[in-house]
Amino acid sequence: MKVSLRKAIGILAAAIMLFSMIVTAGCGGQEAAKAPAEEKGPVKIAVIVTSLTGPLTKNGEYITNAVKMALEEVNSSGGVKGRKLEAVFLDDQVKSSEAINAVKKAVDDLKVPVILGSDSSGLVLASMPFAAKEGVPQVVSATNVRITRQNVPTIFRMRADDAVAAKILADYVTGKGFKKVGIMYTNEDYGKGFMEEIQKNLQAQKNGAIGLETCNIGDTDFTAQILSLKNKGVDTVLALGKEIETAKFLRQSKELGLKVQMFGGSPLGLDYVVELAGGAMEGVKIVTHFLPSDPDPKVQEWVNKYKKLYKNEEPETHVACYYDAVKMVADIMNKNGTTKEAITKGLKEVNYVGIQSAYKGSASGDLVTKQVVGDFKNGVWTVTDSLGK
Repeated sequence: MKVSLRKAIGILAAAIMLFSMIVTAGCGGQEAAKAPAEEKGPVKIAVIVTSLTGPLTKNGEYITNAVKMALEEVNSSGGVKGRKLEAVFLDDQVKSSEAINAVKKAVDDLKVPVILGSDSSGLVLASMPFAAKEGVPQVVSATNVRITRQNVPTIFRMRADDAVAAKILADYVTGKGFKKVGIMYTNEDYGKGFMEEIQKNLQAQKNGAIGLETCNIGDTDFTAQILSLKNKGVDTVLALGKEIETAKFLRQSKELGLKVQMFGGSPLGLDYVVELAGGAMEGVKIVTHFLPSDPDPKVQEWVNKYKKLYKNEEPETHVACYYDAVKMVADIMNKNGTTKEAITKGLKEVNYVGIQSAYKGSASGDLVTKQVVGDFKNGVWTVTDSLGK
């Protein structure tokens, strides 16, 4: 039987098309088979650490330890929907430019569904627009009030903001009868923001500061500020600054004979700050988020577990905060799913009890208002009060 050339070409074309369809279907089946394997891979989160390098490496160590401890517990209990939870640590070096780069890397390259950090207010304010633009939720520990007052639906805070701490501290100072208040603060977003909130509250109580002094990050000599406060006759000083500068200010205040009651915020509760301040820390009172001396049995059980893991070192506020952050996010992922949308929704509705505090979703993204009052005596912090929720 003779077959025309045109008909032969038609038969050949049909055969090629049929073969192509078979190959495509086979490849599709292979891709479909691969999908579940991808779903069984690890879930990655980004942790922006302040800092692995730079002036606050001890804080970076605290945060890293906390995250690793929490990850071990999550994964030993089944992980996230049966998948291992992993963290990629990114160093912000306490620089806005590096914090921005870290967020961009987390969002654009790593494509993580959630970011934890930064810890510093200025770095969060600089970097948060880049996570928000892509709809990636960012869980932070920084406390400047502006962070959650910009209508950014993907920002969530794990600590009470400076307005809460300022109200508590101002009420406490006025209630104790101090009438000649001096303030010393570091001239950056945390110190300046805390000072402004304190002043607002003190002025509302007709007890505004009579002495207001400041310094820059990296300053080492505070003689001029101390003598100014001394000459103004202050009866108390609120030391509202970053860790290293405030510790040196306290030490030099004692050396120069500024013998008044000292108050401060959470940076003064850190072990290395206590060590740097030396004997000048005796009698200092602080308003902070967490102290390892909290007598709650649940807290003490956790403190002892941490000390066994990390050479008998006591966990401080960074540890409690970031440990809670990882455990809370893992809990949300197990309930809601691992997409950025599911995590954001879970954070808005969260109701979770951790070590540092209980966390509850809010319209602003502020998840906690609890603060504790600590008193440093005989080389030990004692929790004297717990305020807020």
